[in-house]
Amino acid sequence: YYRQKRLKLYWQLKQLFDFSKKEKVEAVSVVVVGRNDNYGGDFKERLQTTLDWNLSILPNPELIYIEWNQVPDRASDCEWIVARYPNAKCYIVPKEIHDTITQNPKMPVMEYFGKNLGIRKATNNWVLIINSDILLDFKLGARIKKGLSKRFVYGTHYYNVIWDGKPITRSWIESKEIIKNHFAANNKLDSVVGNFILTHRKNWNDLTGYDETLKYVRAGVDTNGLKQFYYNGLKPMVLGNHFHLDHIESMINQANETNKIHKLNNIPYRNPDNWGFFNYIDKEINSQIWRLEKI
Repeated sequence: YYRQKRLKLYWQLKQLFDFSKKEKVEAVSVVVVGRNDNYGGDFKERLQTTLDWNLSILPNPELIYIEWNQVPDRASDCEWIVARYPNAKCYIVPKEIHDTITQNPKMPVMEYFGKNLGIRKATNNWVLIINSDILLDFKLGARIKKGLSKRFVYGTHYYNVIWDGKPITRSWIESKEIIKNHFAANNKLDSVVGNFILTHRKNWNDLTGYDETLKYVRAGVDTNGLKQFYYNGLKPMVLGNHFHLDHIESMINQANETNKIHKLNNIPYRNPDNWGFFNYIDKEINSQIWRLEKI
């Protein structure tokens, strides 16, 4: 309890004494990766709920949705996403491409390769990577619009909440009764960076995305990329809170996570210039929906 109090006070003071030059944020590109496999039992419902809420509070959001290793016999989420959100773009990464990348048959989604693709497709100066089961605190929209600094990589405090399946309201998200557990971001953000990370597109390009040599793990790849940001001279900053819609398959409920990086011994790294599938062909198969084609 007292450690959480100290961490939140630490970030409040950091914000208070932050006099760095800010850039007004006119628009944000939002990158989300998913699969049409009903992950967690109600994936579509959670995804629609979080997108409805998050896109309503962010400044002029562009949604980049990556559907990875699409299940052929199930409806694609891309169809309803582009119909529901006018500024959405969907990119489908098919199984034949997934199979050329993964070195772990237990991983049907190469999450960070998908996020790299989203980064390369983003068109706004500020790029937010967020998971499909994350809600943003309503205060974050105004905080982002006020201005951000290119010298920071931004994170948020973590709240794991019980969702009742209903549309999100401000009164619901402010209720303490929904909180299952929570923790504050530590002083390097590596405790929370997997759910929310925001920085300028130039910083993502300098990073060259997440390390594309990591083809067999998912746990720790986010922190690995964060350390690369720090190597490139960025500093951490907390903006506020995010809320994770609890489900049984989330990593906080999976104690036996084995596919993780144990030693961050590959920093600095540099992906080839074509990282994020930059040299792949994307074929438009429907309005605002593209499918990557194997080279």
